[in-house]
Amino acid sequence: MELLKEQKKESLSVFFDTEFTKLRTLMDEPKLISIGLVAEDGREFYAELTDTYQKSDCSDFVLEVVLPLLDGKDRLMEAQLAAKMKDWIEGLGADEVVLRCDSPAYDWPFVEELFKFYGWPMNLRRKCGTVYFDNDRQTHRYQAGLAMYWRDNSGRRHHALVDSRSMRFAWKYAIRRADMGEQQKATDPILRI
Repeated sequence: MELLKEQKKESLSVFFDTEFTKLRTLMDEPKLISIGLVAEDGREFYAELTDTYQKSDCSDFVLEVVLPLLDGKDRLMEAQLAAKMKDWIEGLGADEVVLRCDSPAYDWPFVEELFKFYGWPMNLRRKCGTVYFDNDRQTHRYQAGLAMYWRDNSGRRHHALVDSRSMRFAWKYAIRRADMGEQQKATDPILRI
């Protein structure tokens, strides 16, 4: 009798960030301004929305810090964003794509709302993941990686794509060899959902 071997799903982590008009309040919902995604292998997606908000919707912080960072190149309407992002995620080639961010309570609702309305990518896990390390050393290295990244890129902080790049950079820094003289590579992080 032939035993069927269960194939292991190929999973790919994609770090993402959003920029939005203001923090959520009882009286007002934030509106999506931009989204950036960076796959663990370096592939990137970025878009700025043209039909989801007005400047009058934005907080002072967003007017002063976020809007001046917008590139103005990758401008899409919400329906176009949904279609292009869905194609990009499905085109990554992984059996399962897990979107990971550092602020899921703020960022994930935009992704969830977008794909609930326009249709989910076939290979996207429908739950946001976070970055979690199973040892303090990697956690500290992740924080150090973020600090190093922002030392060189501080002028672009709060740009969705640049913020996503910072997460990927810090994650890679956290899991690489701590010192050139070490015999063993640091263990892979546990990426939690």
